[in-house]
Order: sequence, then structure tokens, then C-alpha cells
Amino acid sequence: MLKTIVEKFRRTKSVQLLLDFRNEILYRQFLGSSVSRGHAFAETLKQSPERNYCFTIAFNTPWVIDALATAWRIFAPGTRLVVIDNSSKPDARIAIEAICRQRGVAYFPLPRNFERNPSRSHGISQTWAFHNIIRKLSPDMFGFIDHDCFPISHVDMEKLIGDRIGYGLALKAKSTYLYKSPKDEDRWFYWAGLCFYDFSAVEHVNLDFRHRLDIGMDTGGGNWPVLYAKFSDAQFGKATVGSMTVNVQDRDVEYQMFDNAFFHVGGASYRQFATNPEYRRSLCDHIWDTYLGGTRERLASG
Repeated sequence: MLKTIVEKFRRTKSVQLLLDFRNEILYRQFLGSSVSRGHAFAETLKQSPERNYCFTIAFNTPWVIDALATAWRIFAPGTRLVVIDNSSKPDARIAIEAICRQRGVAYFPLPRNFERNPSRSHGISQTWAFHNIIRKLSPDMFGFIDHDCFPISHVDMEKLIGDRIGYGLALKAKSTYLYKSPKDEDRWFYWAGLCFYDFSAVEHVNLDFRHRLDIGMDTGGGNWPVLYAKFSDAQFGKATVGSMTVNVQDRDVEYQMFDNAFFHVGGASYRQFATNPEYRRSLCDHIWDTYLGGTRERLASG
């Protein structure tokens, strides 16, 4: 009863305006912090010959970073992986940095992120990386992959983009209590966990990977008004969505697959199965034994 009353109160226009104002202040403060560190990191990346980059936002789960780093090396060798650490736990940051060092993966710790909402925290982290690292880096191609979304067969991200502006998992806007989707509109956005771009096409675009509940879009929806709405759908490659059933601990669990190449654990930082220690270790064993050559070289088991 109390929860319902609080939720209704939060949905009132005046309260929503105050919350939006608060969120914008946190966003602006975060976006402007540690800019010089981001630029310096970009300069270190420039010293390597790679021109294609994949960034992932780490959050408190070292075992998925270990698996992703290994999977990326095996299945996506043409694009360099970079870990941007948004972890809220100091011990997780220490473990993730150590994994990156041993795996030869570039690592950058983000400044303190005071945003508690997972979607907003993730979105502003990606936006920070674009404005303070990627723009300075000026690569040929760049993108973002969710930290628990692993390639399990060979992928060429540059070919997936081709001569288009981008490639990713396209999601449609949904009706919410803030937004009623008109029938004659077909708004969409790339999910923040699988989105890649031709840098030259978006270099001067004010990309914004935050969610936009006011127009029915989750994390990554902020790019609809500044990018996707301005071009035809043909300019963007869109991944197919499928599923794969995995048997772990005698339990069949269905997981998402994108383009039959990307295996998505989903919610590795907070969902029930993935945060259960025994299930997590068993799932980790399955991933390493099935796709990554066995657990002998694993650095973190969950």
C-alpha cells in the first residue's frame, strides 16, 4: 500500500520535474569530472596501431570481465577491447584492474559515480567515455558491448557496420506512464549493450546514452533525437534476436542470443540466478568449458 502511494507521488508532474532537475545536475557534474584523465588515457591508446575499438562498462563483476576479455581476444580480434570501470565496490575495481593487466586489456577507472539508478549510471558512464575518451581518440570505428555479452563465434565488427552509420540491437520505444507511444510513430534506439558506430558519421553528434523514459526508451534512448531520428533506418544495421537454452545445475535457463554470435547473460550484476554464488560459478564453468577452451586459464570464477 505504502509503495503504491509513493510511486503515485513520484509520478506527479511537479515531483518528476524535481527529479529530472536533480538527475541533470548529477549528469553535468559527472560529465565534467576527470576530463584531463580521459584525454590522457586516449593519448595512450593512440600509441597503439589499432583503429577499431570496443568499450565495455564494468560494474562489480570481475568474472564477466575475465570471460569477456578472453572471448573478445578469441572471436573479435579485429577490434580492441577497452574496459571502463564504473564499479561501486573498491575490491571489485582492484580485481578488474588486475584481470585487465593480466589479459593485456586497456583499463580506465571512472570517477566516482553518485547515480544509484543502474540504467542512468550505465548511460552516463557511456556518455562520459564518448565525450572524454572516444572523441579525443578519434578512431575509425567504436562501440559498446555489455560486460556480460560475450561473442561465442567469430565476428568482424567493421564488416557488421559496413558502409552504414552503425550496427547494434535496435529496440522500439514502449508506452510507459510517462509516454504513450502514438500508433503512427516508430521510434527506436540501439540498446546501450550492443551498439557500434562509424566514428566519422557521429564525431560531431552530441551522443547521449542515457535512458529517455519520457519517450519510452531505456538506456541508449537519448541518441534517438540527436542521431537515429535524423536518418533513414537503412543507415543502421540491426542485429537479430534469438535465444539459447543452457542447462546449469540441472536447470534449463533461456538466454538471449544476438545474431547467433553474442551470448547475453543479462543482469550479471544484480539478477537472482547470476548473483547466486553456486549458480554463478556453474554458469562460469559452462561458458569457459564450452567456448573459451576450459577453465585452466581462468582468472576469476565468480
